[in-house]
Amino acid sequence: MTFVVDDVTAFRYRSARLDRRTGLARFDYSFDGAGDHAFTETVQFALPASDSAVDWERVDAVVDLLGAVLGLSYYKAAAPARLVIEHPALTVGAVDYLARTLRFGLAEFAYRAGLAGFLEPVIETRATAPTRRPVVDLSTAQPLVPIGGGKDSVVSVESLAAAGLSPVQFAVNPNSIIRRVAEVSGWPLVEVTRRIDPLLIALNADGALNGHVPVTAMNSLIGVVQSLLLGLGPVVMSNESSASDPTLLWKGEEVNHQWSKSLEAEEALAAALDDQAGLRGAYFSLLRPFSELRIAQGYAHTSRYDSAIVSCNRAYRMGAGEARWCGDCDKCRFVFLAFAPSMSRERLVGIVGKNMFDDATQLQGYRALLGLDSHKPFECVGEEAECTVAMSMASRDPEWSESVVLRALVAEVPGLPQGDPVLEAQVFAESAAQSLPADYERARHAIV
Repeated sequence: MTFVVDDVTAFRYRSARLDRRTGLARFDYSFDGAGDHAFTETVQFALPASDSAVDWERVDAVVDLLGAVLGLSYYKAAAPARLVIEHPALTVGAVDYLARTLRFGLAEFAYRAGLAGFLEPVIETRATAPTRRPVVDLSTAQPLVPIGGGKDSVVSVESLAAAGLSPVQFAVNPNSIIRRVAEVSGWPLVEVTRRIDPLLIALNADGALNGHVPVTAMNSLIGVVQSLLLGLGPVVMSNESSASDPTLLWKGEEVNHQWSKSLEAEEALAAALDDQAGLRGAYFSLLRPFSELRIAQGYAHTSRYDSAIVSCNRAYRMGAGEARWCGDCDKCRFVFLAFAPSMSRERLVGIVGKNMFDDATQLQGYRALLGLDSHKPFECVGEEAECTVAMSMASRDPEWSESVVLRALVAEVPGLPQGDPVLEAQVFAESAAQSLPADYERARHAIV
């Protein structure tokens, strides 16, 4: 039976509950109309040996907010004009965060699905908003660091370790790549299992709307819950300055593939955690001031992760035990380019498995990264300015200048090797970021 999107009149967030004995959180949702489909998502958290010190009321408050954001995966299947929050009690600030995450975190989805515009459903709350909780500051406790198996989180972990802050690594549904990188670091890894309702997968194949969701917002909130359960401190992200750069303009407004990694989203979530659960210093990005090129320079200081890291989304989708760089996607192209000014050809080819600059089939992809062909890709890649600076630096390097891609780009843009000193200075300068406690400011600049 075909799922008819227009038959859905509302999406309901029905309940959220965390079993304090097992650590299993359960979230229930449903649609009105179209057969009244109901969904249940679960998240399995790690529990401490003793829960005597766990502030369960504060944990439950964040779980309620987490469920609202996880629900966007289901909401988008029909994107109805009403969103009803039935049982979980959310503050005004938490509801505002949900509305912003829905509008901007699903903007790419709305654009690519051909919807009329940005999603702004009427959000109805049925439960009484909770009273303001006393403030607790998490910034002085041991950090929890989400890792993804690529260069950025490696730089965060190494920076925190260099500053004596003893990071605990964290991942949702980790694969072999993430576990391999975590093992190289030597710091502990906490694993959480998220299970999406199979009915959603079935509906996606049966006419439901599907597309990009703000996964970083979801995993960030999962991380905050996990940190509270284990008595840890802030969730320290590895989002860089270019994550705030829009992918394109649509109807006069920005669409950003990486919105939930942006500074705007970081500050919005920090404010929502304060309002909903009284948490301060609970969430920030260590690498926010830096461009991808600065972070790549920081990574280049250590080589012990070279055989472990993979910054290729195709490899993650493959899920194979020994999945490596595909060498033929936007992410591979960008990371190869970002590393090129900071590494020898031998080292970089050893990491990725091929010289992407000597592969003529990569030329169009590099043209897109430089803004020579439409908008930048819907991927987690750097700004056009960063890509231009990196390509300019590579074109001046004898190790790269004679490669097929570099020769073709210099022929198209003759001024590329000369570069733009002002633009280069801007790319390597620090951008706006949340101010951090002294220990974290020291870590921020430990290796970058």
